[in-house]
Amino acid sequence: MAKLRKIILKTLLVFAILLTVFFIYFIFAVQIEVPEIKNDTTLNWKRETIDKEFYKVNNNWLRHSKSGLWELYVEGDGYERGVANGMLTKELHQFQEEAFFRQIQLLVPNLNYLKFLKYFVGYFNRHLPDHITEEYKEEILGISKYASDEYDFIAPKYHRILNYHGAHDIGHALQDKNMTVGCTSFSVWDKKSADGKLLVGRNFDFYSGDDFAKNKIVQFTNPTKGYKFATVTWSGFIGACSGMNDQGLTVTINAAKSSIPTGAATPIALLAREILQYAKNIEEAVAIAKKRDVFIGKYFNWEVLWITKQLV
Repeated sequence: MAKLRKIILKTLLVFAILLTVFFIYFIFAVQIEVPEIKNDTTLNWKRETIDKEFYKVNNNWLRHSKSGLWELYVEGDGYERGVANGMLTKELHQFQEEAFFRQIQLLVPNLNYLKFLKYFVGYFNRHLPDHITEEYKEEILGISKYASDEYDFIAPKYHRILNYHGAHDIGHALQDKNMTVGCTSFSVWDKKSADGKLLVGRNFDFYSGDDFAKNKIVQFTNPTKGYKFATVTWSGFIGACSGMNDQGLTVTINAAKSSIPTGAATPIALLAREILQYAKNIEEAVAIAKKRDVFIGKYFNWEVLWITKQLV
């Protein structure tokens, strides 16, 4: 009996040591370094109210158009664009994050399971920053400075906004087995369009709740590096689901069948955004796409990149 007791105690001791080691490893593994901004020129920026639902920060502006959509213009380097975006859209961002979190609670009502998912996503995405350019990490940092304090229990602002950019990819992959919808796109040209020019359209054929579908933004971006471009987006999100640059290149992303991801990689929407910003033709777009590892592999079998070129 005494021998059995010793065996049990040794087993429990080994288990406790292993658990402690894993806990220490987990804490270090999920640490994400926040970008360091030297000579921050945005510290004295202020938001001006020009009119009802019309705001400015220097040359950057946000207004609610007659179409019902918001229109946003931002310029500068990554961090400057992010700060301007965050200052201008902070109320919209708070509304968007509330809608997103409520939808998550509907899908996963169990609080303990939600906590488990938080730690799982944190560990799964521990290498996410390695797959995102410094420019885009700084842009996300700028936006995160104006995120709501209400959800700091999930993660610090920068960390959770960064992780939100991978939610699209993981969500599509995990829903793949029961996939019934995927965003649709089309393009026509020559005799198929009224003026013979390229016409591109797309639908957002997914549902994340009525509130999340509100307050869509048409964003016009004038980056310090790369080409000017326009995207359809929402506050807090710098990726591109649909967009066109001033070279006539258009990109949309469309869900397709996939396998389960095994680790973090470049979010597909950030890849589409990089193409819009740095490619002037389809050949350059393909070259950029081939450089990036995405969540399911280099051939985008779960997200079709629809790339077209308008002759301008």
